[in-house]
Amino acid sequence: MRGSDAIVAVASISATTLGCGATTAARTAPVPVPAQAAPAASKLVSLGLMYESGRGVARDEARASALYKQACDAGDAHGCGNLGFMVETGRGVDRDEARAASLYKQACGGGDAHGCGNLGFMVETGTGVDRDEARAATLYKQACDRGELHACGNLGFMVATGRGVDKDEARAVALYTQACDGGDAHGCSNLGVMVEGGKGIAADHASGVRLLRQGCRAGDTFGCQQLEHLGEAP
Repeated sequence: MRGSDAIVAVASISATTLGCGATTAARTAPVPVPAQAAPAASKLVSLGLMYESGRGVARDEARASALYKQACDAGDAHGCGNLGFMVETGRGVDRDEARAASLYKQACGGGDAHGCGNLGFMVETGTGVDRDEARAATLYKQACDRGELHACGNLGFMVATGRGVDKDEARAVALYTQACDGGDAHGCSNLGVMVEGGKGIAADHASGVRLLRQGCRAGDTFGCQQLEHLGEAP
């Protein structure tokens, strides 16, 4: 999950009602290496993660980026996705959003769920690529179906607001539930909004507040803001 303003978008339904937000998926911890990846490429990704995080070695983002590139060139989808993240954020390499989108596309095509989710956010926001909400929703679904729970929450936002896909509040509730149950704090906050307001599910103020509080206490500022709006303690 990314935390910078450049990669977090929060939208409100209106100025006087609770809103729903979308947070993009990203890798902040080592991602599993696909079983079909060449062992040598897999080792490059693992080594890159060590240099990126400074775990067991001196932190060196430039070397991490170089290792991810080697892995990507060898056909490792996770290496492509990790390099895309470095390129998008300018960590250890020149920042280049168009190149990042291309790397995420390569990662997604190779089965990397995070790559699909990150590309979805870039497509949704028109960052480095043409904006296309329908395509973004499709990418989020691909990522969600592969187990990327932040993408499930992002797809829930698209579905809840009818952006790039038919509006369906009940389906949005199901997607937010999936994200929240998987530990996505923002998914819990968005689910709390739906439950408290009776959107796609029977209204339940107490349960909605509990979910907002769960999101807030897990670090989601959106949930904290909604609790304040309701006059509830975080």
